[in-house]
Parts: sequence; structure tokens; C-alpha cells
Amino acid sequence: MRNFFDTIGEDHLSFFMLHHTDCIQLLSSMEDESVDLILTDPPYFIGFDGGKGWDSQWKSEAEYLEWCALWTKECERVLKPQRMMVVFGTLKTDTFLKYKLSVLNSIDTLSPQNELIWSYNWGGRGKDNFARKHEYAWCYSKGDKFLFHADAVRVERKQKVNIRTGKAFEKGTIPTCVWEKNNHTTSKEYVNWHPTQKPLLILERIIRAYTNEGDTVCDIFSGSGSTMIASDNTSRKFIGCEIDEEYYKRSLLRRRELNPLIDL
Repeated sequence: MRNFFDTIGEDHLSFFMLHHTDCIQLLSSMEDESVDLILTDPPYFIGFDGGKGWDSQWKSEAEYLEWCALWTKECERVLKPQRMMVVFGTLKTDTFLKYKLSVLNSIDTLSPQNELIWSYNWGGRGKDNFARKHEYAWCYSKGDKFLFHADAVRVERKQKVNIRTGKAFEKGTIPTCVWEKNNHTTSKEYVNWHPTQKPLLILERIIRAYTNEGDTVCDIFSGSGSTMIASDNTSRKFIGCEIDEEYYKRSLLRRRELNPLIDL
């Protein structure tokens, strides 16, 4: 009998493909304009990798940005027109801003559309300054226009009645670009083996906004597998990769634990 890890990496389900490989290798094997959303959280080059080295492997910022240009151009190639590329990062240093200015802005087919801000109020903090508790996500569409499902992401309004008409609002409101969500250690979705896990709620909202059910979401830095699981939860297909074997195996086990009805 074959064990679990003999089968989980195979393309045995058309809607699920996670590969244990390098991002460039995966992207180079993919067809042009074959995915509906790029949603990924690359290394930030700030050394925050739990000692594994994947966030500190470049000799210089210039070398890091050169690498970023390689996978970003490949992501643009595989992304369908009028669809979105969402890349998480931090302004703790200027590197992510330089990535926006020198890499994203240099690709003619990509148009800046928004910056999402994930804020949270948990974890350690110093006593000599305001705590930095947020990360950014640059949102670039392929072309000027892009798919957006407003009704799929509406939230309850604080103001229930239109002050101009006196009538109750029939629908909720579209969220602003600042979203607060904590990753508490008591949460079912929290993992203690990956230092940069993103909340499922944040990823699911992005997926619902920028894709249709049945569309393909791509994450080339899968990490803890959150984008993969968020794709499951929103009835989207998924393709992605994770180069770290431990993260690759643990994220697949996590997927099975959170979605036990999925037959791997």
C-alpha cells in the first residue's frame, strides 16, 4: 500500500496541484495566460525565516530584486488578461517599496490598482515606540480593467440608513483596503511551524473579489498552505509550489485536517 506522501504531490485531482519544487521551475512549466489570480507571499529579505535561511539567502538587496524580477515576469506571463496579481510584503525596510517601483512598475502590462493593508493586534511589542502590526499587499491587474465581485465581499454597514434618503440600505458595504484580523494561537487555523502565515479570512476575501468559482488561483510561495486551503474553501482550483520539504508536507497535512472531506 502506498503511503500518504507517495500520492499527495501528484496531479491526481484536476482542481488541486501543489508541487514540491522551486517557483521558477513551476512557472516555466505553465502555459501562458493559464491562471486567474496570482496570490502569493514571497520572502521579504528581512531574515525572518525561523532560522531556515529562505529569507536571507541573497548576498545583497540588488540580487534579491533581480530574483524577484524573474518570478514576477513569469507570473505576469501565466496570468490571464484583466485578472489580478496580489503580492504580500512589508515596508519594515525599503526593499518592498523598491520591488514595487523597479520591478512591478517596469512591466508594461501590469497596472497598479490598490494596496491592501492587513493589520493585527497580537504578538510581542517594544515599549519605546508604536508597534508595527501590519503588512501590505500590492494589487496589480494585467491590463487597465479587472474582474471584481463587489457583492461577494460586502460587509455589514455601521450606518444602517441612508442619511440623504432616510431609507435603509439594501446591501452591505464594500470594505476599505484596511483589514484587521488576528492570528491568535488559540485559533484552529493557527500553525506554530511557519513564521509568516496569513489568515484564511484575508485570503478568502481576495479570492472571492478577484475570481469566479472554478477559477484557478496560483501561489508560488505556498508556505503553510493557506492560499491552497482558502481556494478549497471558496470552490476555486489551485496550483502552487513550496520548496521547503517540511512546509510542503505539513501544509498538505494541515489541508487534510481542516478539510477532512477532501479526498487526497
